[in-house]
Amino acid sequence: MRVITILAVFLLATTSLLSATTLSPTTTTLSSSLNPSIYGQGVTFTAAVTSPLGAPPDGELVTFMQGSKVLGTAPLSGGSASFTISTLTAGGTDNIKAVYAGDSNFAKSTSNVVGQVVTPATTTTTLASSQNPSSLGQSVTFTASVAPEFSGTVTGDVAFYNGSTKLGIGALVGSVASYTTTKLAVGTDPITAVYNGSSSFTASTSSAVSQVVNQDSTATTLVSSLNPSIVGQSVTFTATVTSQSGGTVTGTVTFYDGGNVLKTGTLSGGVAKLTIATLPAGAQTITATYNGSTNFTGSSASLTQTVNPKGVGTYIDATMTWDNITRYYEVYLPANLAPNPPLLLMLHGTKYTGTFDPESIITQNWGWPALADQYGFILVKPASTWDPQTQQWNWNAYFMDAAFPYAQGCGAQDCPDDSGFLRQLIVNLTAQYNVNPNMVFVTGMSSGAQMAERVGVEISDLVAAIAPASGQMEGQQSAPPPVLVPGNALAPISVQEWHGTLDHNLWPCGYGTTKYSGVTFTLDTVDDTFNYWVQQNACSTLQTTATLCLNGQPNNANDAPTPGIAGSTGNIATGCAASNVEVQFIWEPNVGHSWQQQNNTARWQFFASHPKQ
Repeated sequence: MRVITILAVFLLATTSLLSATTLSPTTTTLSSSLNPSIYGQGVTFTAAVTSPLGAPPDGELVTFMQGSKVLGTAPLSGGSASFTISTLTAGGTDNIKAVYAGDSNFAKSTSNVVGQVVTPATTTTTLASSQNPSSLGQSVTFTASVAPEFSGTVTGDVAFYNGSTKLGIGALVGSVASYTTTKLAVGTDPITAVYNGSSSFTASTSSAVSQVVNQDSTATTLVSSLNPSIVGQSVTFTATVTSQSGGTVTGTVTFYDGGNVLKTGTLSGGVAKLTIATLPAGAQTITATYNGSTNFTGSSASLTQTVNPKGVGTYIDATMTWDNITRYYEVYLPANLAPNPPLLLMLHGTKYTGTFDPESIITQNWGWPALADQYGFILVKPASTWDPQTQQWNWNAYFMDAAFPYAQGCGAQDCPDDSGFLRQLIVNLTAQYNVNPNMVFVTGMSSGAQMAERVGVEISDLVAAIAPASGQMEGQQSAPPPVLVPGNALAPISVQEWHGTLDHNLWPCGYGTTKYSGVTFTLDTVDDTFNYWVQQNACSTLQTTATLCLNGQPNNANDAPTPGIAGSTGNIATGCAASNVEVQFIWEPNVGHSWQQQNNTARWQFFASHPKQ
């Protein structure tokens, strides 16, 4: 019995060893559910694994491969495993195989290679507009969406066309491409989007979007260079036509006086102008009508131009000798001259004459005669001196003697003595016309404004108020610091200063430079001048603490509103030492170096309310 037992054990061990080293061969067969297929279309590959011992156990994995690339795995079930994929590479044949890895009983096997043909998928392109209809110049975005036949994200480029004209190209991102333009012409534009295709997707073209582009709407503004004006006086009307989109408007503008056509002008840079000196007296309705064009709608604007009759008083051209120089001036006496009339001196700005022609200086029209008729004051327009070398007429304002080396009669220490001339002129006229000594006023433009500042200092014992326009206190040959200042004013005096925010001749801020008779001068700022007058008059209350200039530029946006003058800002100093004295500064917004006659009424009202007391 012991021998038999040993033999049985040996036989069992030998059988077990043979079983461990002999694997059952397997055969793997691969098939495709759809061949050829389309990119994005699902294809199921089925691998059947067989062997003499039957199918390998369920759950064992079969690996599906494209060449050496593993696509995925699937478990066996009843001897087969299936794997579905929709992302096979299009445009050729993909070699697919299945690999059964085997186990302790079944040998590994690799299937036959299935040549899977994958063709590109068709696409459908749709196009949408962000704004339809749109206006000329308006931004419009066209969005193309490219959808595949089955699945996947379409890549590549889309070209956008207006008819046969290519507008531009957009890259697909997430199957969407867009193109934005502001260049479409007025009318109906057929816009299409063309997807150019790729190795995986065929090309496609959208249906045309009929993009309607309407004319761009416009707005017309009209301004007068001088309102009110006087019969025979030249007035320029400026029509500015702007578009909603901001594009430059082209075409013509017709100017009307009531129903009468004055002129049709062509826009340049969106602006057309009419200059006319034949408007009749009265209130004239001036209209500027933009006539429209292919691209822009028409529009119009109107204003009432007040044309006053010429002065009905008397003009007297006269001379006087001062400092051995003949000086020229014109006096206008209104017909309704009061027994003790006020007196207003208007000091001209720099003017060029090819020859010595004082008549052209004293007869300049600054828009005062109609107001002189209305308020009964005497108007005087004196002339400065003429430099034959530079052919300029300039006033000798503060620290500018260097500009007058060749002036008439030059040679005195302070040559020419404009301050002395104006003082004596006031004295003479006050006696001659029985002028109210408490109502003597001086205004001026540019060089004349700077001279008016000097009058305020040196003749303030005779003058009640000054109103310089576009001219501050002084110019100096050496750049600040320091800023040169005159001495003390002889007496308290009211001051109303005006300055355009766009004045690039006598810069109001930043210590700009200018030239008189070829000599360069650095200008003080309007803050310097305003502060001088506030200190001289010992004023204690300011309308605002904001400066007139900020960082070398007009600070009009932050200054205080000017009472009674819409759109203007500045500062006012009151609480001054002398009764009825006031210091004002007024910004003229968007005004360059020019005399604004429409402000004459405001100037006179300031004068009339600030006599000496």
